[in-house]
Amino acid sequence: MRKLCCEPGCDDLAEPARNRCSEHLAPWLAKQAGRKAAAKSGAAARAGAEFYRTERWRAGRLSFLARHPLCADCGSLGQVVAATEVDHITPHRGDARLMWDRRNWQGLCKPCHSRKTAREVWHGAGRDGAD
Repeated sequence: MRKLCCEPGCDDLAEPARNRCSEHLAPWLAKQAGRKAAAKSGAAARAGAEFYRTERWRAGRLSFLARHPLCADCGSLGQVVAATEVDHITPHRGDARLMWDRRNWQGLCKPCHSRKTAREVWHGAGRDGAD
């Protein structure tokens, strides 16, 4: 079932499996790509990228997942799903103290981690104490 385009004032049908019509989809996708590129080019993103490439992180991540094999978010909903990623509960934004504090780590499955990261990056959740 197709829905109406979510662009304000548009009465056209959205493209299948999308939320915008053909007229509004391409500009919206371009805007999203620009936002994503800008988010990845910030100082905190660069520091994070360097951090995640270190051997210390890779070994720590594997060790943590071995001790915490289940997704914390799914577990809170009564589901048993394997954790495949280690998430920083409070975003580190380049702060070494938060990066390495294992009390700030939780195991998440890919979908839960992606959802949490999207909230933090696109909607500012977790920034300056705001959630």
